[in-house]
Amino acid sequence: MRHVRVWRSTALHFQPHGTPGDVCRDHNRAVLAPAVAVEALRNGLGPDLTDAQLDECAATAERHPLSATSRAAVRTALEPALSVLNSPATVHHRLFNLQAGHPLRLRVGDAEYFLVPIPITL
Repeated sequence: MRHVRVWRSTALHFQPHGTPGDVCRDHNRAVLAPAVAVEALRNGLGPDLTDAQLDECAATAERHPLSATSRAAVRTALEPALSVLNSPATVHHRLFNLQAGHPLRLRVGDAEYFLVPIPITL
């Protein structure tokens, strides 16, 4: 019998015991938003998608229901990708004004990535 280790991506399995609830919620949102955003991108949708379209993408990604904050995080993840073509001021603004749990879409060459801010407690 082959044993497969399952990666647990929730804050419960990552953050230390006693981590404040708001940090855990931001962590879980940072994991949830890219999963839903990928489904939206597969359907050709952008940050202006309707709540109904967002709910459909969340259901496909098996991530529902979405809070208003999670909806905003998905919409942030769907904003146009940052790349070397953006000005340093634009990159600085989008990166350093990113809300906790809200992924940032990046383009490096021909590939796109999500920069996913996982909050930590020290």
